[in-house]
Order: sequence, then C-alpha cells, then structure tokens
Amino acid sequence: MTTKEYFEKFIGKINLKIEDEERAFIEEKQNAIREKLREKLSLQDDFLTGSYKRHTIIKPKNKGEKFDVDVFVAFANEDYGGTDLADLRQMVIGALHAIKEENSDLAITVINEEQNRSVGVEFGNNFQIDIVPAIQIEKDKLYKIFDRRTLEAVKSNPKLHGELLSKANENAGGLLVPLIKILKAWKREKCDYVKSFHIELMVVKIFTGSTIDSIPKGLATFFESAEGYFEKACLKDPANNEMLIDEYLDKDGTRDEVRTLIETEKTVAKVAVEAEKAGDESKAVKEWEKIFESDDGKKVGGDRPLSTGPTFINRTPSRPHCNARPNY
Repeated sequence: MTTKEYFEKFIGKINLKIEDEERAFIEEKQNAIREKLREKLSLQDDFLTGSYKRHTIIKPKNKGEKFDVDVFVAFANEDYGGTDLADLRQMVIGALHAIKEENSDLAITVINEEQNRSVGVEFGNNFQIDIVPAIQIEKDKLYKIFDRRTLEAVKSNPKLHGELLSKANENAGGLLVPLIKILKAWKREKCDYVKSFHIELMVVKIFTGSTIDSIPKGLATFFESAEGYFEKACLKDPANNEMLIDEYLDKDGTRDEVRTLIETEKTVAKVAVEAEKAGDESKAVKEWEKIFESDDGKKVGGDRPLSTGPTFINRTPSRPHCNARPNY
C-alpha cells in the first residue's frame, strides 16, 4: 500500500458522508428553526457556522453520538448591548421551548440547555442543531458570545474564520480541508483535550499563503510547526487580537502533555516522509500507523457506519514560532 492509498482509505473512514436526501432534511430543519426564531425574537442576523458549514466535520466516534449543525442568532448591539448575556440566553431557550410546543411538525424531541455556548435542539436521531446566542457588535466583523461555563463574554467572528479557511484551502489546492479532518480524528484519539477549533485555526495559520504538495508532507509540516505554537499561549483569534484561543491549555494543565506528544509525532512523521522519498512506501505507511493508531490498537477513525444512532430520515513551510507576526 502506498502512502497515498493509506490516507485515501483513512479519509474514507472518518468522512461524514451525508446523502442528498439527508442533507435536504438537515437544511429543512435548520431553516425552519431559524425562521421560527426570527418570528419570536428581534434578531439582527442568523447564519450557519461551525464545522458543518466549513466542511471540516468528521464522522461521530461512538454509537449514539450526535454531530451538530451550528447556527448563530445575533441580536443588535444598539438594542441588547446592555442586556446580560445570560438573560439573552434564557430568551432564546424560552423561544425554543415555545417553538417545540407550537410546531409538532418540526418533531423536536429535546431542548438541551446544558451546553456551554449553545442550546441544543434534538430530533431523536444522530444530528442536532446548536443555537448560539450572540450580540452583533459590528455586522459580519465582530460578535459577543456568552460562555455558560466561565460566565464570561467571548468576542469573535465565525464568518471570518470560515473565509480564512476557505481561502487557505483554495491556495493549498483543496488539501487543507482533508488535512484538518485527519488531524481532528488524530486529536480525538491522542489528545481529545485539545479543541477542534484550536486545530483548525492553527492549520489555517500555518498554511496561509502556502501550498501543500501532499497530505503526508502537509502532516509533517503541521507537526513540525505545531511544536512552536504549543510552547506557550500565543495563538490569537484573527477576529479578536485580545483573545488567545490556546490559553485554556495552561488553565487545564495539559500544555506539557500535548508538547510531549507533538514532539514524538514530529519525529515519526519526519521518518515517514523520508522513507517515502527514498521509495520505501511500506516503511512510510508503518510509520504513519504509529501516529494514526489509538492506544487500544484500533486505527484512528475506525470503520464506523454513518448512522451510529437512528437515521436522519424516518425510512422503512519552515517551523514558525508563536512570536512570529501573524499571517492573517
């Protein structure tokens, strides 16, 4: 097996394949929820965001695990800027409960109020819609989001994140998105305490303005570059330079752990790339398997069917350092 074949097979295992009929079902639900919320709340804007929108979503790992479709609902700063974000969240929760009771045709089964920055709308299958309440500070540029866990407001812009990823993926010949998917599957098995958004933002930063010759070379570049980025909290949100999106590693006490892991993966990836360059594809694949294999011996991603729960439809460059000038 060549390294190209290995990663093609790997991506096939982790890809969340959504059929046209199933995607139409998701679109119908998210559009209906957004329409009903606009009727009940004075919203300035509402839009899709998250990995579903950015096409970086991967297959759920466990049976019964849901994947989410994120929807931002933004209130005008002029009208709600002085409103406590916790109260704003309760307004959205109340509206969603009313929508559930008044619209049986939507088949909403649960309104999940326990999530940190969103409210989950479930339908009794393996996807849910996560509603994220926000204040629109500046349209398309900056939004304020409430974090239920920290009780603090977070300023960011998911629209900008999507634009930067899309542009970087285009410059990379379309290889950035599959690279992100592979790394998300890797981090889920090896360092699940690292946030998926952290991985996405780091990949975009590393490869902005760069090309990717191949998935193996891209992975090797990531691991080499990531070592510098994980030395200390320094990865700024491109939409808010005051926010370091990686400082949670210090609060959680996991920075040393991920640094040690990255150092190991970097060494293995280098050997794999050198083996492929020397024409030893078999050795290269064996080296990559050292990275993309979980502790229990199962391959990262695994062979899992799409519908791990009930189905959707009811059917019978050189290593940069954190102190370097941002590429955004």
